[in-house]
Amino acid sequence: MNELKSGDLVRADYEGQFVSGSVLEKNLETREVLVVTNDDQECWYKPEDLFPIVLDKAMLESLQFVQDGGPDPDGSITWIRGPFSVRVYDPATFQEMTLMYRSEQPRKLHGGLAVHELQNHYLGMTNVHLVDRADLEH
Repeated sequence: MNELKSGDLVRADYEGQFVSGSVLEKNLETREVLVVTNDDQECWYKPEDLFPIVLDKAMLESLQFVQDGGPDPDGSITWIRGPFSVRVYDPATFQEMTLMYRSEQPRKLHGGLAVHELQNHYLGMTNVHLVDRADLEH
């Protein structure tokens, strides 16, 4: 719950059905998170009812990243969105990657990455939210 920020994309368990949505706000007192789904339903969820969305090729594409050419000689694939890039060393598993933004120090990540974690890295590196509510409606 502490790592979630407004605008982060998550999956929520709503009466046994999983729905994707965007975090609107957190209530630290009640330990609940307000999530709005793509059908504009707002609901408060306990942390145990929220789940990460695994980052993969389809999610990168939905976040408006485009593949930068074909695979590199080492088999890695680089995805770009403006001056920000995600280099995936094992495209089959998305377990090893490097995040780069302009001339900042690259961030090397080991293990899988959830979409909200990518959003938080992106925000920390660029000072811009990766996705906002308007992007979700298109």
